[in-house]
Amino acid sequence: MQTAEVRVQTGLRVRALRARGSFVALAALAAAGCGTENDGGGVTLSTVPTAPAYVSGGETLVLIEAPRGVDLSSVSVSVGGAEAERIAAAPPDRLGRERNAVLALVKGLALGANEIVATLAGEPAATLAVTNYPIEGPIFSGEQLEPYFCLAELAPTNGRPSVFPIGNGQVLDGKDFGDGCSMDTRVDYVYRTAGDGAQWKPLMAPSPLPDDIAQTTTSESKTVPFLVRLETGTINRAIYQTAILVDAAAPEPTPWSPPVPWNGRLVYTYGGGCEAGFFQGTSTGGVLNAAMLGAGYAVASSTLNVNAQGGCNDPLSAETTLMVKERFAEAYGPPIHTIGSGGSGGAMQQLLIAGAYPGILDGIMPTMTFPDAVSYMIDSSDCGLLLRPLLNRKGYDEETKRVIGGWAIWGTCEESLGPRPNRIGPEDCPSVIPESERYHTTDNPTGVRCSIYDAMRSIFGTKRYTEIHPAPVMDFGRNPHDNVGVQYGLLALNEGRISKDVFLDVNEGVGGRDIDSQPTRERMEADPAVVRVAYETGRITTGKGGLGVTPIIEERSYLDPTGNFHTSYYSFVTRERLRRDNGHSDNYVLQRHASGGPSLAAENLAFMDEWLSNLARDTSGDDAAARLRRAKPLALVESCWDADGRQIVEPQEFDENNLYDNTAGACNTLYPPHTGTRMIAGAPLASDVLKCQLRPLAMSDYTVAFTDAEWARLERIFPDGVCDWSKPGVGQEVTPRTWLSYGPSPANRFTPPA
Repeated sequence: MQTAEVRVQTGLRVRALRARGSFVALAALAAAGCGTENDGGGVTLSTVPTAPAYVSGGETLVLIEAPRGVDLSSVSVSVGGAEAERIAAAPPDRLGRERNAVLALVKGLALGANEIVATLAGEPAATLAVTNYPIEGPIFSGEQLEPYFCLAELAPTNGRPSVFPIGNGQVLDGKDFGDGCSMDTRVDYVYRTAGDGAQWKPLMAPSPLPDDIAQTTTSESKTVPFLVRLETGTINRAIYQTAILVDAAAPEPTPWSPPVPWNGRLVYTYGGGCEAGFFQGTSTGGVLNAAMLGAGYAVASSTLNVNAQGGCNDPLSAETTLMVKERFAEAYGPPIHTIGSGGSGGAMQQLLIAGAYPGILDGIMPTMTFPDAVSYMIDSSDCGLLLRPLLNRKGYDEETKRVIGGWAIWGTCEESLGPRPNRIGPEDCPSVIPESERYHTTDNPTGVRCSIYDAMRSIFGTKRYTEIHPAPVMDFGRNPHDNVGVQYGLLALNEGRISKDVFLDVNEGVGGRDIDSQPTRERMEADPAVVRVAYETGRITTGKGGLGVTPIIEERSYLDPTGNFHTSYYSFVTRERLRRDNGHSDNYVLQRHASGGPSLAAENLAFMDEWLSNLARDTSGDDAAARLRRAKPLALVESCWDADGRQIVEPQEFDENNLYDNTAGACNTLYPPHTGTRMIAGAPLASDVLKCQLRPLAMSDYTVAFTDAEWARLERIFPDGVCDWSKPGVGQEVTPRTWLSYGPSPANRFTPPA
C-alpha cells in the first residue's frame, strides 16, 4: 500500500460538498486498502490499486466507500458526463475487515486531467481528480529511450529470429505489432498435468477439462483443477503477462466476481541481469510458476521488469509494475497485497522500488541479493576495469591478488567479475540490438550507447564530454563513479598479507576510466552534483524511504567458494544500510544455505503472506517499526541450513573486524562471508560511498613504517589526500526522496543537474 506521504506529494485535491444537508468529503487514496481521512462520515473515492495521479490506458477501477449504514445502492460514478461501465458491490474483504464499498470501472478517460464525480441518491457526493497517461507510457520514468527496438526489430538469437514464448507452446514474433510496440491483448489457457513429470500444456478453451489435469490445493484450502488463465499484452512498450487460477465452469472473471480459486494475492516477478535496455525484450520475470499459482497466488511480470532488458532502470521498472498492476485490477479486482520476487538484478529492482516508490510492492522476497546497480558497479568495475588488468600485468601470485580484493578466491575477480560485460561502458550492448545501430567512437558516433547511465540519462543527466578523443558529436549519460583517494589493499598491507612495494605499485598504477571506459593514468573523479543525484533519487538503496517499513525475506545460496560474483557479502551490505538508517533491521530476515540446498521459496511465500496479512489487520496507531515486529510470524527466524538440511537458528551476522576469517558463529563457520575491494580499502560495511571525503595522509594509518622515499611516493600517489571513511561520502548527507518523477508527470518532478 502506498503511504500517506504519497498522497501528500501527488498534490491530489480534496473537495468537500454538501449533500442532503450533510457534510461529505473526498479523501483521495494512494492505493487499495490505504486509510482515508474521513471528515464527518462522508463518501470517499479512490482509484485502485493506482494513485489517481498515475492512471493509464484511459480507464481505471474506482473504489467508493462509506461508513456503515450509508446506503450505496443508488451511487453513480461518471467522468465527462459518461457513466461508469458498471458499479457493483465489492467482493468481501479476504482478511475479514468490515467495509461498505462498491467498485466502478470508469472508462473513456481523456489524456491528462479528468474529474470523476460520484453522486448519491441524485445528489453530489464526492469528486476525484485523476490524471490519465497513454498505455504506451511514460508516466514518471522520463523521456523514453530512442531508438527503441520492438520485438520484430531485434537481431537474431543464436541464428534464429528473436521471439517471445507465450508459455502455451506458441511464440510472438512481433510482426503484427503496432505503434509503440503494441499488440492486441490475448487470453490463453494452460493447465498443469498430474503425476510424475508434471508440465504445462495448452488448452484451447477452459472447458471441458482434460483427463490428465492435476488438482491443486490453495492457501485457502480450496482444492481445484490446476487451470490457469494467461493474459498477454503490451503496456509501457513492454510485453506483459498475468497468470491466475480460474474455474472452468465460471463466467469470465471481473473485478466484482474474481476467480474463485484465486487467493486475492499477487506475486510480481523480476528478472536478473543489468544492461542498458533500448529494446522490448523476449522474456518476463516468469509467470507460470507452478508453486505460486498452485497455492492460489496470481503472478504478473513484463519484459521491462527483467533488469537485462529494462535498462537496469528501476524507475522504469516501477512504472511498468504500477501499470501492469492497474491492468490486473481492472480484470480481476485489486489484490490485497503485492509481493515482489526475483534474484540478482531482480533483487535490485525489488529493493529499489520498495525504497523509492513505496506502496507498489508491499513485501519483497529477493534472492542472490545486490542492493542496487550503482553501488554494485563499484566492486565490479574495481575488479574488471582497474585491478584485474593491473594485477595480472604485474604477475602477482593468486593469493596476493585475492587479498587485495578480499574475495574468497582470485577466481571471483579473474573468472567471474572480470570477464563480465562492462555495464558502465558504452559498448556493452545486448546481442539483440543490431550491430549497425551500436555506438562506436569513429564508425558510428551517434549510435546507441549501451552504458546503464545512458539508459538512465533522464535521472543522471547528460553532458558533452569534450575532453575525450575523438570529440563526441552528442551528449553522453553522466556517471557517478570515482576512486580518488581509495587506498587499494590497505587492510592487506596492515595485516602483513602484501608488501609495501605491492601496495605502492597497485595504488600508483590503478588509474581510472574515462566516460567511454577507456583506461586513463588519472583516477576517476566524479562530479559531486551527479553523485548527489544517486543518493537523492534513491538509486542507492538505503534504509530510508519505503524500504525501512517493507517486510523483506531473503534466501541466499552460498556461492563464495565457487568464485561466483553473487557473493554473500551483499546480503550483509543491504542489512547494514537498514540498521544504520533505522537503528534496527527487524523488517529483514536472512536465510542461508549451501548452493543446491533446500528451496525455501514456498515456505517463505506463506510467511510473507502471513506477515502482510497481520500488518493489514493491525489498526493500532503504533509506529511502523512496532507494527512490523508484532506482525512478523513467530516461526520466521534467521537461520542457516547445513549440508544435511538441518536448520541452525541464529542471527546472521558479519564480523567487520575479521574480513579474512569471518567465521564467528555456527552459520559463518559453514558459510563464511567475504568482502570486496572498498572494504579492504577501509570503507564501512554499508559500501555505499561513491565519492569519499578526503583527509591528509597520516603515518598512524599504517602498521608498517615507510621510508622517506616511500612516503614521498605515497604523497605523489595521493596528492589530495586519502579517503576519510569516518565521514559520509560526498553528497551522501542528502535525504532520499520518494515518488520522484523524471517526466512527464509534474508530481515531485526532478530535474537532473545541467
